[in-house]
Amino acid sequence: MLVDVSHEVPRFDVSAGAFMLFAGTRHFGAESVHLAVVDPGVGSSRRRLAIRAGGRFYVGPDNGLFAIVIEEVGLQDAVELAPRPQGAPTFEGRDVFAPAAAALAAGIPLSSLGPPTDPPKMLGDASPRVLWTDGFGNLVTNLKPPVRRMRIHNHDIVATAVTYADGRPNEPFVYIGSMGYLEVAVRDARADKLLGARAGMKVELMP
Repeated sequence: MLVDVSHEVPRFDVSAGAFMLFAGTRHFGAESVHLAVVDPGVGSSRRRLAIRAGGRFYVGPDNGLFAIVIEEVGLQDAVELAPRPQGAPTFEGRDVFAPAAAALAAGIPLSSLGPPTDPPKMLGDASPRVLWTDGFGNLVTNLKPPVRRMRIHNHDIVATAVTYADGRPNEPFVYIGSMGYLEVAVRDARADKLLGARAGMKVELMP
């Protein structure tokens, strides 16, 4: 069975892709195979990887895309994939990663796809920021509990809530989202529009 999780990751946004990869695969079973490509460095010296993390397989570029998955479930193995001699240098999603994912799905062992290699690259910027804006305009940050007051795009968010119904109209509030990250929402409205915020924006913590 094939599941197309998302094509909504903003172009070139590896951090958002890392979050979507974790969010979209965390409930899949052991031995499931996940192909992810957010690859602004295609054709460069960045590695091509296939890894096992949390009992699942992941295939894609070594640019931080696997970072949140590894942080959440841990890394078990990593191998480096070789470029295809006749492959296009600008389309390794098709020519390198897809064949590797297909091989894993067919039961070929991870160890036969390439030599063992060092752990994948993690995200370079771990500072507080907005990782993702969901379909309702809620802002998912990279912060974990406890709930804290914060400032995003020169807006102070000091209200807190447990559920959306607890929030007051037109007042942004911080809450713990379903994936365990701190999020910002507005009851019956879009926090991204109200705050003028988007993925990648800095989050300032307030005293």
